[in-house]
Amino acid sequence: MSTGVIGQSLPVDKIQAGLGAMELGAGHDMWMRAAVAHMTTDTFPKLLSREFSEGGYRMVGITKGAGMIHPNMATLLGTVCTDANVTQRALDEALAYAVARSFNAISIDGDTSTNDTIAVLANGAASKGQPIDVGGEGYGAFREALTGFMADLASLVVRDGEGATKFITVDVTGARSFEDAKKVAGAVATSSLVKTAFYGQDANWGRILCAVGYAGVPIDTSKVNMSLWPGDGSPPLRLVSQGEPLLPVDEVRAAEILKLEDVRVLVELGLGEEEARMYTCDLSHDYISINADYRS
Repeated sequence: MSTGVIGQSLPVDKIQAGLGAMELGAGHDMWMRAAVAHMTTDTFPKLLSREFSEGGYRMVGITKGAGMIHPNMATLLGTVCTDANVTQRALDEALAYAVARSFNAISIDGDTSTNDTIAVLANGAASKGQPIDVGGEGYGAFREALTGFMADLASLVVRDGEGATKFITVDVTGARSFEDAKKVAGAVATSSLVKTAFYGQDANWGRILCAVGYAGVPIDTSKVNMSLWPGDGSPPLRLVSQGEPLLPVDEVRAAEILKLEDVRVLVELGLGEEEARMYTCDLSHDYISINADYRS
């Protein structure tokens, strides 16, 4: 796996030297050293581990990435290791499901890349019984465990977005299909106008609804609701109800919410039962500075 400046040859001599000097170990320090070694423009190592008592297995994950991040992935690397006893078929299907809701549900700047890899490795050491298989006992729980774990791991990439000051969750509910919900969430999450409004702490709800409208999904505007949910657990601010703006906008409350690092946008389409989530960040002056000077 590799990321870096596109079109540059890899320094094979350094790679060979590194392989010769490589150390192996099982302690936390070794995992952390591996996470640190992944870093390029990252500002912190991204390492996550979790135990799942229901299935009796564990997961650990390392990822890297801070810019050029957008579905279908981008300049990022990710590896999840688990001791779950799971078949190859079940692991493949669970990974595809999880990636659509994690690493392919994040966007920092709308740019994809030529270099990206997400892998899941399972050694089966946690159980000596029958392996988990598609449709079998424990498969649903394993798929959800992997999805939640990978979503939390992918969120670390967004939190380290180049120049980012805010972590924004975009939830779309009430869609006819998961694909429709994902399209709408993606349109909001990737809108430069929405992202700059969040950076400027401007409750410009029209930009959000504009993105919902051009997402390419048929909607009934008279059923759309929208609200901002602060990350501190305080009450949300409803901005649109049944397609109509709730005027006048409480600008004081909006400013309080938009000063927070974590903000959630909820768009309710009122058309069905499906939902999707995207993770994004704001777009700041620092993003331009970082990428204008990327090779210097």
